[in-house]
Amino acid sequence: MNLLTPRTPPEGPPPAISVAVPVLDGGERLVTLAMALTNQVVGAGPIEILLADSGSTDGATERAAAACGARILDVAPGHFDHGLVRAALVVQARAPLVAFFSQDAVPRGERFLEALAAPFEDEQVAGAHARQVARPGADPLTRATLERWTPALGAPYVLRTLPPGGPSLPAAERMRLARFDNVASMVRRCHALDIPFPAREFGEDLAWGWATLTAGRSLAYVPSAVVEHSHAPTLRAIYERNVLAHRQASREFDLVTVPGALAGLIALASGVPSDLRDGGARWALAGIPRRAAALLGQWRGAQS
Repeated sequence: MNLLTPRTPPEGPPPAISVAVPVLDGGERLVTLAMALTNQVVGAGPIEILLADSGSTDGATERAAAACGARILDVAPGHFDHGLVRAALVVQARAPLVAFFSQDAVPRGERFLEALAAPFEDEQVAGAHARQVARPGADPLTRATLERWTPALGAPYVLRTLPPGGPSLPAAERMRLARFDNVASMVRRCHALDIPFPAREFGEDLAWGWATLTAGRSLAYVPSAVVEHSHAPTLRAIYERNVLAHRQASREFDLVTVPGALAGLIALASGVPSDLRDGGARWALAGIPRRAAALLGQWRGAQS
């Protein structure tokens, strides 16, 4: 079975960069992403854009494709998988570098792709991921969380490799080194063909990052490439995301962050001062149920 069926054949000269976006009812944010991609300046050559659509009904995929000249590829009904669809997009891409975006992640500036591609001048670099900042109007806790996840740094990019004895490092350190984020990322196509994204309902990027490091290649974090990407959090969404993330952390890295109720209570209390610094008293109070949902999800994920 072909996971992706292109609606049209590829046209034009070989691109310098392929951009691939899995899509499902992307709405106006997808159209905004498409417009931002049309403004990208890449000195090495043209850009091709691929939209992998999973049965959208809102018409945004077609509007986005018309805005940026993208090719639409239809995902086989009922067969969407975060890792397998991205692996199939790598196969379809024609450029040596393939950038991935979430459908609601919008790059800042017309040189975003060039900045994200810069680390690939080093032949050892197999993947790079961007800095994420919150969308305008996001609450202070959301902004602070993203700042901790992808911080601003002085260097255009930093490289991560697996040191000698890497597989025997503590679980948290292995996960830190393997961190990769397909909200906005770029991979070297030849490497991603040799080591494709694995089948995952969540966390295909982290699993791929670890496989890449253990294969002796490097990953890059590029804070000079910035995308706007955030969501208004709900307690249910926070809980469910943490279940998935910490199920993966337990299974693939043997990492358990909340082994029991006492550890959860300690973590809940220790998070209040940082929320107070980030958002003041109001948001410190608002952060308590969010942290409780996250910690409960971490515990449940590790148990499952």
